[in-house]
Amino acid sequence: MARRLQFILLGLLAGIAFWQLSELPFTVQETRAFAAVAVLALSFFGGTLGMLGELGLRRALIAALAIAVPAAALTLLASHRFADVEQMLRTGHIAVALSVVMVLPVPFAIALAKKGRDGWKDYACLFSESWNLVVRYAAAWLFVAVLWLVLWLLWSLLELVGIEAVGRFLTRAPVVWLVSGAATGLALAVVTELPDMISPYLLLRLARLLLPLVLLVEVVFVAVLPASGLGHLFGYISPAGILVATALASILLVTIAVDENDEEAARGRILTWSARGLALLLPVLVALAGWALSLRVGALGWTPPRIGTAVMIALIGGYALCYAGAVLRGADWRARLRRANIGMALVVIAVGALWLTPLLSAEALSVRSQMARYADGRLPADRLPVWEFAHEWGRPGERAVARLRQRADRPGEEALARRLAVLDRAQSRGDAAAEGQPSIAARAEELRGVIPVLPAGETLPDGLLTAIARASEADWAQGCMQRTAGGNPACLAVVGDFDPRRPGRDALFLRQEGFGTVLAFQERGARWIGARPVFLGAGVPPSGGALIDALVAGGGATAPAELQALPLGSRQLTILP
Repeated sequence: MARRLQFILLGLLAGIAFWQLSELPFTVQETRAFAAVAVLALSFFGGTLGMLGELGLRRALIAALAIAVPAAALTLLASHRFADVEQMLRTGHIAVALSVVMVLPVPFAIALAKKGRDGWKDYACLFSESWNLVVRYAAAWLFVAVLWLVLWLLWSLLELVGIEAVGRFLTRAPVVWLVSGAATGLALAVVTELPDMISPYLLLRLARLLLPLVLLVEVVFVAVLPASGLGHLFGYISPAGILVATALASILLVTIAVDENDEEAARGRILTWSARGLALLLPVLVALAGWALSLRVGALGWTPPRIGTAVMIALIGGYALCYAGAVLRGADWRARLRRANIGMALVVIAVGALWLTPLLSAEALSVRSQMARYADGRLPADRLPVWEFAHEWGRPGERAVARLRQRADRPGEEALARRLAVLDRAQSRGDAAAEGQPSIAARAEELRGVIPVLPAGETLPDGLLTAIARASEADWAQGCMQRTAGGNPACLAVVGDFDPRRPGRDALFLRQEGFGTVLAFQERGARWIGARPVFLGAGVPPSGGALIDALVAGGGATAPAELQALPLGSRQLTILP
């Protein structure tokens, strides 16, 4: 009962603290000091409640302070890179970095307190405490949600007979915070007392069953990738995110499979080989994600989200090398993988802390990239991200706008002056983009005279030009002015009838470099809609300039695919190469 009272009192204190913070004037809540204090309170009370059951009150308070104070200091330091706290929080990546430095150190603090100086490398303790925290907090928050649902039903029932005072009382701000805090503390106390009934082991055992399925999908993906066309894969930014998410899921599943020690690890042959297979495929996923991102950066330059993705890919790459190395070295691969998890977790914490300092400023790096692209002519003035500079990329962006304003007074910088005038008139990012960018019709007209067409004699219909222009805001007209290694224009359109059974023509638009190297379209009346280009045959197809040169050499004439099929009435059955 004494331990439960400690949990409840801590929950009440947390509720009071957040209630008081929420009641402060907006002028105070917008300050950097408020942000630091809010992070301090969140990290301190969250950490203390999470560690109280394992360490006792005194050690939990000390450990929570050791985590919360640096987190608050880093918040204050990071806030000075932005015009205000709201701008800092809108970035999204700062919140992710703060979550890392507030959450990941907690299992290490528990292990150090329980096991002594060498506790930080006790993988069994780190693994069990990490998953215990996840399950306990999930159960506690579920209890709080159910509690408020029950209270809502009760006061709604009383309101049916005219008793409204209960509802008015329970919905007051201090009551909401106090009840939620006390309920969270009570729920954590109960789940901590029942480690055998409320534990992560059932969840982990069920998650293991996903290993073969995930491995099968990844193997099919990697096997089919060359035949389906690399150019299509990297035509959009989404594949990079999908690859990163898949790699993270693989890391999680492999970690679950090896568990805290060899006795608890997955022992079945299928699960063991699935875990090994996922570990060996991780470098492939990382390489593909890195390639997808590099194409995007090469075409559009760095931005804070892309830098965040690059850091994520680098961290996943560290896991991938460690995992693949552990498996390839043979026996005792599970123990090596567990050691790698400890090392990489510390690296992630360090990178999260570094991200909050000026030493790793995504905004400064992004501004430098975009300004360099403008200076060397790769980025025209009407596509400069001046809104992002002024309102989203912090102090480095503001300094960039100031430099651009000085440059706009020079002769020959009329386009830049117009772009800055758009910035001054715009009320939102959408306004700046809409007013600063050429219309789809204007981009289509720019493309009309610069895209060569095959076969000879074909022309580009207006609908197709509009579809190509709508596919991206990139300056494709400028890219078409470049030349391939074979001396051909760096873009090409091929118009033909790829499927005689379907009315309307088809078209391919190809570029030498960047994302969207191969785009496909199908005619639908006066409109052209996007389609999916597919490479048939074995091996890796040419891409970029080599593909354009090959098509120009062949004249762009289509030929029947060398396929045989089994007739099945109106359908056919075949096997694609």
